[in-house]
Amino acid sequence: MHLYFFLLVVLSLSCASLPAVETSLEQSSLATLCMLSGLIVLCHIAARICAKQVDTEQVDPRLGAELLERQMIAFRWLGLGIVLLCLAGFGLATATVQATHLNSSLFLQAVILLTPGLVITLATWSAEHYYRGLTGLVDNTPRRHVGYLWQYFRGTVAWLVVPILLLLAMTDLIAALPIDDGLAALITAVVLLLFVPLALPWLIRHLFKTSRLDKPTEQWIDQIMIASGLRRTRIVCWHTGNRSFNAMVAGFIPPLRTLLISDRALDELPRSQLAMVVLHEAAHLRRFHVPIRMLTIVPAWLLGGLITRFAEGHSWAMAAGSGVAIIMTLITLRIAAIRTEFDADQQACNLAVNMADCVNDVPATYDAASDALRDALLRITLESPSARKASWLHPSIPERITAMKRPRDSGESLATTGTAKSPPPTLMHPT
Repeated sequence: MHLYFFLLVVLSLSCASLPAVETSLEQSSLATLCMLSGLIVLCHIAARICAKQVDTEQVDPRLGAELLERQMIAFRWLGLGIVLLCLAGFGLATATVQATHLNSSLFLQAVILLTPGLVITLATWSAEHYYRGLTGLVDNTPRRHVGYLWQYFRGTVAWLVVPILLLLAMTDLIAALPIDDGLAALITAVVLLLFVPLALPWLIRHLFKTSRLDKPTEQWIDQIMIASGLRRTRIVCWHTGNRSFNAMVAGFIPPLRTLLISDRALDELPRSQLAMVVLHEAAHLRRFHVPIRMLTIVPAWLLGGLITRFAEGHSWAMAAGSGVAIIMTLITLRIAAIRTEFDADQQACNLAVNMADCVNDVPATYDAASDALRDALLRITLESPSARKASWLHPSIPERITAMKRPRDSGESLATTGTAKSPPPTLMHPT
C-alpha cells in the first residue's frame, strides 16, 4: 500500500469528525469546485509547458516524462493539504455530515469526502497522459484518455476505495432494516469481520485486470505453493501493460486466496528468480503476516478511542482521537511491515531449500536462494533506483539483502567453530 493512497483515504474520511463550522453545503461545494478546477488546469498547463520545452529544446520526450512525473508527484503530496483545506477549511466535511439528505448515509458522506482527493489524483494522471499525447509517445484520443485513467485507478487506489464504499453501503442497508439497534450493530460487526477474509479477495481479483497463466507456468507455480503447504491457491496473471514488476496475495483462507503475479514479472524474470518471488509471497501466508499487520492497527485505534472518550464534551475530541489513531497506525504498521518483510525473505530461502528436490528450477541451497532473490529485487528496481530506497511499508533493497545473509552467515560461523551445527530451517503454519 502506497503511503500517499493510505493518507489520502484515511485523512479524507477522518475529516468527518472535525468540529462544525458555519457554512452551507452549497458554499463549501462551490469553494471546493473552484479550488479543484484551478489545480486541474494547473496540472495540464505544466504538461503543456513541458511538452513545448521538449519540442523547442530537443529534449528526449521520455526524459521530459520523468521530469513531469516528479512534478505530478509533488502536486499529489501538495494535494493532501488541499484536501484538508477543502474538507476542513471550507467546511465541506461538516457540511456534508450535517446535511439533512446526507446525515443518514455513511456511503454518500464517504463519496463526497473522498471526491477532492480522488479528483486531484486523477488530474495528475491525466496531465501525465496528456503530455504523452502531445509528444507523440501515445495516441491520446478522448476515449483512450478516459480508459487510461480508469485502468490506472483500477490498478492502484480502487482496491482501497471500493471495499470501503461497499462496506459503508452495506452498513447503510443494515441500518435501514426494521430491526432494533442492538441487532443491527451485531449484524454490522459480523459483516465487517467476514468481509476481509471472504469478500475482499474476490473483489481485488475482479478490480485488477487478471487472467489465467499458461498451463505449464501455472502448474509449476502451483507445485511451489503446494510444496510450501499452501494448497488451493488460485494463481493469476496481473495485467499491468508490462509496466510493473509485482506480486501479491489477496486473502488468506485457502479456497478464496489468490496469488497475483504481474505480466512483466512473468515475462522477464528467470525461473529461479520468479520462484523466489512466489516463495516470498508464500512466506507471508505461512507466517500469518497479513493478520499480524491488521492486528497492529487495533491498539492505535483503541488509543484514539480512549482519547476521544477522555476529551468527551470538547468539540475537538473526535478530531484529536482520529489524529492520534492515524499517527499511531503509521508507526505501528510500518514497524510490523518492515519486520515481516525481512522475515518473508528469510523464510522464502528456507522454503526453497526444503522443496528443491521435488520442484524444478527452485534454488537448492540457502546461498543460491538468497542470491536469486537478491537478483530478483535488483532486477525489479533496475529502472527505478528510487524504488531501492526504504518506503513506508518496505525496507530498502540493501537492507533486505543484508538481512537475508544473516542466517546463512550465522550458521557458517557456528559450523566452522565445531561447537554447534546450523539448525535446520523451521517452518510455521500457513496464514
